[in-house]
Order: sequence, then C-alpha cells, then structure tokens
Amino acid sequence: MSPAIGFAADGDRRSLAKLYRVCFPKDEPAFWDWIFRNPYRAENTLVIRNEDKVISSLQMIPCAMRLNGQRFAAHYIYAAATLPAYRGAGLMAGLLSEAAAIGRARGHAFSVLITQEDSLLTYYGRFGYLSVLCCERKRTGAGILLPDETVRRAEERDIPALNGLYEAACGNLLHGVRTPEHWRGQLELFPEGAYLLEHCGEAAAYCFSDERGCIEAVGKGSERLAGHLNGPGAEIQSPPCKEAVPMGCIRPLDPGAAAAVREARGYLNLMYN
Repeated sequence: MSPAIGFAADGDRRSLAKLYRVCFPKDEPAFWDWIFRNPYRAENTLVIRNEDKVISSLQMIPCAMRLNGQRFAAHYIYAAATLPAYRGAGLMAGLLSEAAAIGRARGHAFSVLITQEDSLLTYYGRFGYLSVLCCERKRTGAGILLPDETVRRAEERDIPALNGLYEAACGNLLHGVRTPEHWRGQLELFPEGAYLLEHCGEAAAYCFSDERGCIEAVGKGSERLAGHLNGPGAEIQSPPCKEAVPMGCIRPLDPGAAAAVREARGYLNLMYN
C-alpha cells in the first residue's frame, strides 16, 4: 500500500465527518450519523491524511452482483471525496487504484459506484469504470388506482415481497444483490417514503421516494403508484427495460468479470445514494 494511503482509524471519524459535510453539503448530519452506525467500517475506508486531518477518502462497502444466477463478490465505492483545496493532485486516482488492488486481493470481481452527477461518468471512465449501470427514467401519469388496488407503507414483514419484485424486474441484468439487512436499512432511510401497491391483497409494485422524488419504482403498476404518491408528471427511476440512461459505473477486476460486463447491462440503486 502506498505510504500516503491507509485505512481509517477510530480517531478519524470526526475528520471524516468534516470532510463529508464540506463535500456533500445537502446531506443532513443525521444521515451521516446513520452511515457511521451502519455500513461504515474503518477497515473498508481508505484515507489520505495531511498531518492529522483526512483530506481525501472513499469507502469500499462490501456488496454482491448477480447475473443469470451467478453471484459475484464486489465492493461499492461510496463517499468518494477530496477537500477542495487538495483537488487536482491525483489523490482520488490513487485511492481508486488502491481500492481496486485491495478488491482483487479480497476476491472481488467488481468495483461499482453510482455517480452523484452525470458529468462524473467521464471522470470515472479514466480509471477503468464502464458506464453500464443504467436505469429507465419515466414520468408518472395521473396516479389513479385501479379497482382492487390499495396502497400502504412498506414494512419489514414485506421484505420478501419487495425483493421478489426487485429480482423479477432485474431479469437478465447484472444487478446488485439485496440482502434482508440491506432492505431493512433502506426502510430506515425512507421512513415515510417506502410504499407498497397491493392488488387483491398481493404485492404488485413498490416505490421509494423522498424530497428528491421517486428514487426507485418497481413492479406492475409502479407508475400509477408513483403518480399516486408524488403527483402527475413526477420522474421515476426503474431497472432499464426499453430505454437505458447511465446512472453508475462498474469496473471489472478480473477477466471473468470483464466478460460478464460485455454481455449484459447493469442496474444498481438504493445504495445510500
């Protein structure tokens, strides 16, 4: 490992919190408190320090991808950030290179990420990340429910149904695997924005929304559900079907992973984005 790059230590949390507040000003402190209590692990967080201050960092959150029944170990690049005064010096390039090397050593097939802005797709492309993680973006209609359709908030008991709808929608896409723990985390992050559409009492669709709009809508009737919740004309994101808009990147870390990426489009969402 490069002498300038190391894993985070317990004493780095305060410095990391300051870094995140500067680089992600729209996020509430309570959100970062949740991140530190849940997916954050010091042994999965790479940092570059200037004396005792963290000036650049990224997290490598363990995850998995699935394609046609085959499961691939991976890591999710999260909270990649450099203080403004230190940008342009190649610090993030070094962190991404080190993350790839560590990922290979840990047996990861992929390094994946969701970009905060579309312009960053080109930036990450410089480091071997391919813009093959896509979504379909649509507009909701009037949101008028059909007979025998009802809407209620999604709960922990609905996790098997949520995951079943998600897996069915992803089909032959290279997509992120969602464990029950992951679903529980998302229900915590969307306490008033996770809803289930039921038809004759059976789960038919779900929608996760917040102040930004509909982050993910999946299932038969998902457009009606999103329209019912967010109003007509609201944008929704779904696994790509007819059209595909890039929303993230994936970097293959071995030849088998590279072959999988060549054969399929990918989908990744609800990853603390």
